[in-house]
Amino acid sequence: MRKRLLASVLAAAVSAVMMLCFLPAARAQALLFTPNCTVQSDAAVLMNLDVGEIVYEKNADMKESPAALSQIMTAVLVLENCPDLAAVTVTAKDEMYSLFANEEHQSDLRRAGIEAGDTLTVEDLLYAMMLTSSCEADYMLAEQFGGSVEGFVNMMNAKAEELGMASTRFTTAGQLYSPRQLTTARDMMTLLAYAMTLPRFETIACASSYTPPTAGGLGKTEQWTWGHSNLMVIEGSEYYYNGARGIKTGNSEEGGRSIACKASRDGVNYLLICMNAPMTDAEGKNHFYHLEDAANILDWAFLHLSFRNILTDQQALGEIKVTNAKDGADYVIVRPVDGYSCIWCDTMDTNSVQKVGDWPTSIEAPVYVGTKLGKVTLKLSGDTLVEVDVVASNTVERSFWKYNLSEIPGFFTSKYVKSTIILAIVFSLVYIGLCVYFAFKYHEDRKKRAAARAGYYQKKK
Repeated sequence: MRKRLLASVLAAAVSAVMMLCFLPAARAQALLFTPNCTVQSDAAVLMNLDVGEIVYEKNADMKESPAALSQIMTAVLVLENCPDLAAVTVTAKDEMYSLFANEEHQSDLRRAGIEAGDTLTVEDLLYAMMLTSSCEADYMLAEQFGGSVEGFVNMMNAKAEELGMASTRFTTAGQLYSPRQLTTARDMMTLLAYAMTLPRFETIACASSYTPPTAGGLGKTEQWTWGHSNLMVIEGSEYYYNGARGIKTGNSEEGGRSIACKASRDGVNYLLICMNAPMTDAEGKNHFYHLEDAANILDWAFLHLSFRNILTDQQALGEIKVTNAKDGADYVIVRPVDGYSCIWCDTMDTNSVQKVGDWPTSIEAPVYVGTKLGKVTLKLSGDTLVEVDVVASNTVERSFWKYNLSEIPGFFTSKYVKSTIILAIVFSLVYIGLCVYFAFKYHEDRKKRAAARAGYYQKKK
């Protein structure tokens, strides 16, 4: 129990660290571009894995049947709930095959040669499911970790809600078709990007082939040697694509052909989802349009998309006049506090990005390096990409004489001077009034004293 708890904690820690790989770098974002090729799939989403940003999408929010791509969710839940994949075994039950026999869309079911009574590890079943879309493995894992298929479906929907897959609803497992089981290319990309953070997922989903260790002893080496269904990773295939890694394919009568894959070249990594490509061509022959779409989209991305600096933190954006500055420096150069970079398509001119400045035409000295002066807004086709604060790139000292001389005209019109004058007038009037009052009182007092003295002398005579 203690070992299992330790393994769970370690897996969670590793997942948290790996999730940081999908966070975009500061001030680095991605824009949406359109490839110079026809995309036959109904929906598609391309994500640059290095920054975790979508760079191309087609009908990304259109509801589609996930078909076997739903098995990515099965793998996620199993990996999160089984710390030791090789230690847990599952035995195939008879009733599973009865359900498959009653499935309306038999051609949708992909089998891995697992028969009733066969016992395989969870690891074996994950390989069988991810490489061949095994309906047996999918069903066995659902029952093992959900208690029942219904219980596992509830877990799938709970995880979808946790990941923010708002347009996704799971109703079945084991590749059994349900018209109510729907998702979108955007939601599947959300799921795939998360799955890539889980330990063992990429190793299993991108293996070219796998044979269970017990296959030889059971005489099933040939039957249980599973190759990846994604022909893009098979050398010698007409669809082989240099740098592609398998992950998952899906084919269904109602949902068409779909693919989820990873591709890497020259240190650049992409995740791609294509959904509901036609199953056949105009003549009714099987055609792998989803693989053609994947190759065309990836070719375009690797050839035309790259990181570009649209704005650097040392780029001079303009000048602001500085008043009362010392001689020789009467302006300050404005620069962004941060740069801005993004994935850019080389068929577009970076000058198409507008830099709209918002700062005063003049300011008063002193101004110091790094002082915030306003902002610059980057816009493309009227849409705001980002707003960046702008600061002074040089210091401008204040001139003592210019400053004081400039203050003289304003001194007499300032509100403080006006207030002082008004107060002085009020106090002066009060003072004058008091002087008049006391002078009048003094004069009256003298008259009274003079009258009193005159009366005194008259009585004495």
